Amino acid sequence: MKRYDLKYFFSIVIFLLLNASCRKDEPEQPSEKRGDLISSEFISDYSAGMINALIEQYNVDISVDLKYDVDAYKIIYLTPGPDGSLIPASGALMIPKITSELASVSLQHGTETKRTLVASENPLSTGEGVAGLASSSAGFAAFLPDLLGLGESDILHPYLIADFSAGAVIDMLRAGKTFCSQNNIYLNYDLYLGGYSEGGYVTLAAQKDIEADNDFPFNLSASAPGAGPYDLYSTVFHFLDLDEYPEPAFMAYLFSAYNDVYNWSRLDEIYKAPYATIIPDLFDGTKTTGQINSVLPVKVSDLFTADFIDGLKNGTDKQVIGTLQNNTLLSWTPVTPTRFYHSNADQVVPYQNSVTAINTFKNNGAQDVELITIDGLQHSNAAIPAYTGMIEWFDSLRRQR
Repeated sequence: MKRYDLKYFFSIVIFLLLNASCRKDEPEQPSEKRGDLISSEFISDYSAGMINALIEQYNVDISVDLKYDVDAYKIIYLTPGPDGSLIPASGALMIPKITSELASVSLQHGTETKRTLVASENPLSTGEGVAGLASSSAGFAAFLPDLLGLGESDILHPYLIADFSAGAVIDMLRAGKTFCSQNNIYLNYDLYLGGYSEGGYVTLAAQKDIEADNDFPFNLSASAPGAGPYDLYSTVFHFLDLDEYPEPAFMAYLFSAYNDVYNWSRLDEIYKAPYATIIPDLFDGTKTTGQINSVLPVKVSDLFTADFIDGLKNGTDKQVIGTLQNNTLLSWTPVTPTRFYHSNADQVVPYQNSVTAINTFKNNGAQDVELITIDGLQHSNAAIPAYTGMIEWFDSLRRQR
């Protein structure tokens, strides 16, 4: 009996030792985390002469010397999706052909519904793509996130939702920094943020989260939000008070995204027939905003149900009202130097957004915020002047450092 027990004991010990040895030899699998770089590919190179010619086509003056040739890359990285899981997202990274240490700029694009109309697919097809090439030719490493639902991401774009807007920008910056480290591209810690329209909103959302993140691997030097609906709550009520709105795709995009991300299942309550039925197909990533606008009515009361409008105006639709308030970007105090760019003739995103943001932030105690007013231009026409103004400001700040 004792001999049997001893034999059994030694067999167990040998089994445990062998098993432990096998486990030790197996390589540990690194856990995936947000901001991880998944892949990269070269898009194209662009000469300084070509970039200057592109800027000249827009008939704007820029005081910055655009003198460097640029290499553009597409990168794919991980960021959280609406269900909480990590999903691939994409963006363009533009690097000037110089060996010196680079400051970084992240430029966020305006409202886009067609998945392929982003800088990572073709930098020349978008205004922010051209702005990215210009800033890179001026000597910046330029990051242009496609954002969730566009580029490589095939979900419905979480339009004007602060958490996912900021997260996609921040995670691309982390992934882009990894790409640069792996390819002997030297970045310093200075970062500048800019964007227009939806990109203005995304810029301010990213600034808010970056300022609260002690582990962020850049020093946020300046932020330039342009023509964004920062006061989202008031902006929606402004639209609902209009008889007609020239960009019905934007309003339909907003509530379709909210319905999807927040699992409302309320399209039939929000939109009149037949729009409640056709709207999911309109925002499937294959159509431009112009194509969607051609299908939707400009008359607000023809798009939204009377019950939905009444529920917002009389305050009984707590679900929608609370969500709009949560995604309004005014309840904090920026510490980064911040310039808002906005045209006083903007017919799409009310100029009052920037006025309210400036006044609110100053009342909150912000020390370095100002509004740069572009005079007399409509929303789309003011985009390039806003972007060139941002680049000139960033370049002047960089030279002072």
